[in-house]
Amino acid sequence: MRTTDRRSMFALAAALGAGAALPAAARPLDQVLSSRRLRAGINPTLPPFGTFNDRNQIDGFDADIAREIARRMNIELEIVQVGSPDRIPFLQADRIDIVLGAITRTVERALVIDYTQPLHTQSMVVLTKASGTAVPINAPADLNNRAVRLVQVRGTVGVPWIQANAAQAQVTLLDNYPDCFRALAQGRADAMVDVAESVVIPMRNFQGVQWRILDQVLASFWVGIGVQKGNTGLRDVLNVVLFEMHRSGFVNTTWEKWFGVPMTTPIPFNPMF
Repeated sequence: MRTTDRRSMFALAAALGAGAALPAAARPLDQVLSSRRLRAGINPTLPPFGTFNDRNQIDGFDADIAREIARRMNIELEIVQVGSPDRIPFLQADRIDIVLGAITRTVERALVIDYTQPLHTQSMVVLTKASGTAVPINAPADLNNRAVRLVQVRGTVGVPWIQANAAQAQVTLLDNYPDCFRALAQGRADAMVDVAESVVIPMRNFQGVQWRILDQVLASFWVGIGVQKGNTGLRDVLNVVLFEMHRSGFVNTTWEKWFGVPMTTPIPFNPMF
């Protein structure tokens, strides 16, 4: 079997393993332009990346980014609601042209979709409280203590980090963020490890707690916009549009509008893509 055949079969197996449908041909750039419509998949359950506004319309950081992309391409935007498991299958089935929604760049995903240059980053950090913890927590290394009680959402990126770096801590795994924050606020846990972008909104729901995010970033994840594998014409235009959106400051301004703070790990300014 030729090398290219083996790679194709590997990519297809990865797509099916990720729950993706068999690919349907993506609309090439000329069809997107001739239809004057860009279909963008956005997940409204990841505030503030995506959320429903008072008029029950999908809004948020990703919606603002998609609107600006369409404006700069001089075409109309159609927002399509997607969930986290739908993001790649909707691209594969040609139900959307691009997908946003904190779609972190991974090797497994890169086998089945193409990414633009990074739109934003996600930064894994330690969230704790200013006081009232079992032991003082001033650095990530302080978590590796039998007295420390950690709470985590099952399946999140913090779990393997804890297993590798804070194996002595007591760990409770829960199913969702509200339960984790409730445990922290009620003093049943001392800290959690997660991406800053996932904790900034839930923190606001417990305003009586003096939260503290440690300065040290444990890991950074790069997030681009996804297009169907091989749709290079559309991807290339999006890269130029994104570069101009970064250079003009639009991405950072929109980020601070929705998150209230600057991006923890800034995107390097690089025209080479």
